[in-house]
Amino acid sequence: MTELRLIDPDGYTVPDTILTVSDATVAEVREHLLREVAPAHAAQWADFGYKASDYRIA
Repeated sequence: MTELRLIDPDGYTVPDTILTVSDATVAEVREHLLREVAPAHAAQWADFGYKASDYRIA
């Protein structure tokens, strides 16, 4: 099992994105976080300069 979390540009964990996944699904979940969750979160904070491309997975 692997724990993944989406980190915003300021270094904070995006709420509700701490996920424990099986090793077989790590790549799939990473893609979901970066392609769907990060853009949605960045859109909420766009007025503060957030861009989905600045997010990372830890």
